Amino acid sequence: MSFPFQHYLNAARTISLHLYQLCNSNQLTMKKRLRIFCCLLLMGGLTTITQAQSLDHVLGDILVKPTNETAIETLVDEFRTYQNQPTNIRWKKSPVSEPLNIWLIHFNYTTINELRFLEHVKNHPGVEVAQFNHLIDMRETVPDDPQFGNQWQYVNTGQGGGLVDGDIDADQAWDITTGGLTTDGDTIVAAVLDDGVDLDHEDFGDNLWINYDEIPNNNIDDDGNGYIDDYQGWSTVSNSDDVTGGGHGTPVAGIVGAQGNNGIGVTGVNWDVKVMIIKNNFNTNEAQVLAAYSYPLVMRRRYNDSNGAEGAFVVSTNASWGINQGQPENAPLWCAFYDTLGQAGIISCGATANAGWDIDELGDLPTACPSDYMIAVTNMNRNDVKVNGAGFGATTIDLGAHGADAYNTANNNGYGGFGGTSGATPHVTGAVA
Repeated sequence: MSFPFQHYLNAARTISLHLYQLCNSNQLTMKKRLRIFCCLLLMGGLTTITQAQSLDHVLGDILVKPTNETAIETLVDEFRTYQNQPTNIRWKKSPVSEPLNIWLIHFNYTTINELRFLEHVKNHPGVEVAQFNHLIDMRETVPDDPQFGNQWQYVNTGQGGGLVDGDIDADQAWDITTGGLTTDGDTIVAAVLDDGVDLDHEDFGDNLWINYDEIPNNNIDDDGNGYIDDYQGWSTVSNSDDVTGGGHGTPVAGIVGAQGNNGIGVTGVNWDVKVMIIKNNFNTNEAQVLAAYSYPLVMRRRYNDSNGAEGAFVVSTNASWGINQGQPENAPLWCAFYDTLGQAGIISCGATANAGWDIDELGDLPTACPSDYMIAVTNMNRNDVKVNGAGFGATTIDLGAHGADAYNTANNNGYGGFGGTSGATPHVTGAVA
């Protein structure tokens, strides 16, 4: 009888993973480990291991949230050995996220079984939550369609062969408001977590957020928020306010809030919003994601606690990146962060996978996270239908936005088409703001 290739592949993955775990145990001689390694080479299992295990997280990294009664130093001391073997444990001296008390520890994964050690850490009475530090992928799709001269995603008159009114009806919203201030006078801020922005682009005007309570480049934390010289925003890449870049982030930020009605270029969904730039890039990991989200959380909490005298009135965040088929149960700290942001007053928007998957069945991070404060977005085209290569899910995906070939700002003071769920999601982020 026939044996489908996928069944073979699944079986090979399972066998390879078991062999890898056995090889990584401390109960085998070096000769037996070499025999298993040769077996893995013969069956082509090393590629399978890379896909199934090693590439989904930073090897040897664990994110830990201690209980309120436990110091991270105490935990590190207690994890210096495991099963009578030294772990060579190290830890980052400052927390990944100070407001949530999340720390990053690293151990020698070449001598310690990762899965078993993670379970050991999880079961420690001084640990509230522990998980691997998962790797993150960018959600960018390079548009295939040629550049076009107007923003059909706002008002679709059928240009480019599209469906009339297959758009987000922005003109009807602009009849009511174009952004700016709340009725109470709060300056509305939307945070874009991406690869930076073209700070010199003509069409942002004064819409890029500035921390005026900070004096730039004096190496002092003037506003006492825990970040030094965070005048233009924050970069978790350089631990500074160097948020330049923006090959991906410039169109994302422009969709959220390129300045409207200024006689220049294009407009964002929100004409007058302040766009807070947080640069975290994409060849990154979960620890940097948590660190990036911590910045708008700190600023909004300061705003709340000071009745608007300090911080920033951040109301939304945008993430156009994630982990394909990532499972929320493996990333409890990441998923829980959206509840924490929401409780402070921030709605987060996340781009789902650029693949035609049922996210309900296969999972995704962050768009499978169950938080009521996170809006999971898929991608629509100019014909008012979901793009085939975009995720869906009756439970996990909240809505679609028109983002395929959406025309907006581009790097180097330019303009052009932009797409994928990365282009859809900032339309929602701007609408929230």
